[in-house]
Amino acid sequence: MIIGVSAIGISQDAPADTANAQTELTRRMCLQHPEHSFIFFFDRPAPPGLALPANASAVEVPRKGAALWRRQWWLQWQLPRAMKRYRLDAFLAMDGLLPLRSSIPSLLFIKDLYFLHEVSGEPLNWQRLLQRQTRKYLAKAAKVTVPSLSLEQELLQYDPAAASRLQVLPPAIHESCQPLSWEEREAVKKEYTDGVEYFIVTAALHPRNNIMPLLKAFSAFKRRLRSNMKLVLAGSATAAGQEIAASLRTYKFRQDVIWLQEADQPSLAKLTAAAYAMVYTSRTDGVALPVYAAIRCQVPVIAIDGAAAREAGKDAVVYTDPQNLEDLADKLALLYKDEQLRSRLLANMETLPLPGSWDHAAALLFDHLISTSAH
Repeated sequence: MIIGVSAIGISQDAPADTANAQTELTRRMCLQHPEHSFIFFFDRPAPPGLALPANASAVEVPRKGAALWRRQWWLQWQLPRAMKRYRLDAFLAMDGLLPLRSSIPSLLFIKDLYFLHEVSGEPLNWQRLLQRQTRKYLAKAAKVTVPSLSLEQELLQYDPAAASRLQVLPPAIHESCQPLSWEEREAVKKEYTDGVEYFIVTAALHPRNNIMPLLKAFSAFKRRLRSNMKLVLAGSATAAGQEIAASLRTYKFRQDVIWLQEADQPSLAKLTAAAYAMVYTSRTDGVALPVYAAIRCQVPVIAIDGAAAREAGKDAVVYTDPQNLEDLADKLALLYKDEQLRSRLLANMETLPLPGSWDHAAALLFDHLISTSAH
């Protein structure tokens, strides 16, 4: 078979920003099936350093400009022409976008439905277009896959007609996410924070990740407790997050904030496992992969309350009111002061089912994809 893969999301993948989810799933799927050929369609040059397996190749279908009509022209005209040229047997739409003019059987992968909430930092006209068009994508797709039960429920509220073709892909985390010994934790802290305890956030500097509210809560925490605790921000800069990046330069406690823009997966796993606690700040992710990583690493989590965080953490996570900035500061202070709470959270984590590997998820995704060819 010749299988096409939309690769816009792969261009934007990073370990801290997205857990490299699309890259991990598709690369491992190719490795598991050398008998098939995979064509990755990019709208820009493929990322430098992207190592595709021998049975996969990158094809650039250039998109000129970010205007809404150019994005639509690329998706509905340029991409279908390229797909037809390569005589595809199936198409994996990893970006949640489907070329409606193509007759190739397609699996639509939807990683989140952020556009239903009109989040800040994303073009409003694009979000409203997705609100209208995604129902058409769902109707067109032979199969639809989502990465969590909470996202499945949200999607069915949006479009109940998708139920018969909808499948849930269990979440996965990287093999490098493992607990560290006391000595290993101390070594990581010495390397990154001069030996000081820290909270960690793994997310791009983007308004939808609530980084500014987090910084305000951390300020309140520092003023209240006068602790030497640090905050590690692991995530890239984004165009929408320039105001956040600028604020870090004048932030009162900037000496206590370590911003790592390009942490690789092994470094991120170590930083997570050595943290005093993970702070999960997104409410629009379809699956709370950083929470799963922290649970695997046996690190307590404070999460802004949301469906994905609840699904991942259940009663092993401290949740904060998304409408109350003071509540986040209170929960940071509570976890810092209450060792019994910390111990209780860690004990509760031991009862949680952990997600599998990316290899397992990739095998399931391929099974879903193959089932589309029968439609």
